[in-house]
Amino acid sequence: MALRLLPLFLAFAAWALAQVDPLRPAEEPPLGYRLTLSYAPSALQGVGADERGPYAFLRVGHGLSLSLGLSYRVAPDLFLEGRLGGGYTLFGERRDYGEAGEVLWRGEGRPSLGVGLAYRFPDLWGRPRVRLGLGYPWALEGEASGSLLRDPVVATWALGVSYPRGGVPLLGLGLGLSLVANEVWSLGLGTSLSLPLGLEPPGGALLLRAGYALDPEGKGEVGVRVRYGDGGFALGLELTGPL
Repeated sequence: MALRLLPLFLAFAAWALAQVDPLRPAEEPPLGYRLTLSYAPSALQGVGADERGPYAFLRVGHGLSLSLGLSYRVAPDLFLEGRLGGGYTLFGERRDYGEAGEVLWRGEGRPSLGVGLAYRFPDLWGRPRVRLGLGYPWALEGEASGSLLRDPVVATWALGVSYPRGGVPLLGLGLGLSLVANEVWSLGLGTSLSLPLGLEPPGGALLLRAGYALDPEGKGEVGVRVRYGDGGFALGLELTGPL
């Protein structure tokens, strides 16, 4: 469903980008953070076989992830960024062999690390930003992004590439629109599209976000984000601000 709605949103975002002016956004703090907590449920039905014979199964997963991102302004337009996080998913599986059945539980954990260097071009239209980084599980990352403002609308775009170790390169495109409702509330709608450079299907997602400013100057914010796409449904809580 998300992929079906992508052309409509991309056309709307392209129209919105043509309506806004490249105003200068607020300066980023010398040292900032982003703390994110996410929950992603999943479910899968199918058939399988083991030493006891064939069976039908229902597998349900509950995934939690926590990450902390830091950004340090080395120079007026040069930033050193880092990311530290991890996730854990608890799976429950019910197997039905016909006359008998069983329930199995297992958990999977995964770390997530990243470091990168970003540079912003302040004199170019939209003040684009270019980032190069290295992530774990091992992957080379590159991204170009920018934003355009016209009160009360903010339009954002991002184009990135990831090259995981032992995998195929992945291209990513993201577009977003945010409406600043008043001094403290903001609402955003976004879409993302991922294109593997190999024999793998593309993926897409739609995102909805609501933000609340923690101070009148907007230096700190708490946000709630909902994502729906090929990877399923995910709910996230974000906290950003200066240190």
